[in-house]
Amino acid sequence: MSSFLFMRSMARFFGSIFFPFFRAWGETVIRSDRGCVYIARNYGLLSWLSALRVFRKPFRFVSTDPADVTIWFKLADSCGLEPIRLSGDANQDFLSIEHLFNNKETIVLLIPEQPDKKALELIAKIKATHYLTSIFMAISGAHLALSPGSMIPRVCPISVFCGMPHFRSEVQPEPLSELEFLERAISDIPLNELPSIFSNHSRNV
Repeated sequence: MSSFLFMRSMARFFGSIFFPFFRAWGETVIRSDRGCVYIARNYGLLSWLSALRVFRKPFRFVSTDPADVTIWFKLADSCGLEPIRLSGDANQDFLSIEHLFNNKETIVLLIPEQPDKKALELIAKIKATHYLTSIFMAISGAHLALSPGSMIPRVCPISVFCGMPHFRSEVQPEPLSELEFLERAISDIPLNELPSIFSNHSRNV
């Protein structure tokens, strides 16, 4: 708990320098007798820095990215955030997520920017089993803030949205349809403007 509070304070300080305009909308607390999972693309530092600024309570980073051996994962580990790297086997990884669910943990599931078939299969399993307690976390501005291979972020605005919508139809959409919808929706919103489709969702400063 103390490690989380310290890292959250550092994230807010660091973020205020590099991301002077940081905005976040959405459902960051799901009332449930079980856990919940937020599915986000793995932008390295930007993903876990954004999560630290958004969530007030401790959560667990879980990475599905087999290539995630970066300094950011090691830094999260050394700072006491206790991230988990999954095996890459969709069935085994689903059981690992299920265990965290049953322990009532809030999970930030980091997927590759371009998820492979196994990652998509895992997402589909989670969405099918935990429909109302698994949602997407879209981060806009990550590519501008930290280009691939860069260690120092650029000063730029970052927007994050957690939550809506839940797509339901007879023909199941692709596993990432909701995330792609959110990314498109928040990518071009002018600063200081609250989009009407998000008007019923909470805004975090």
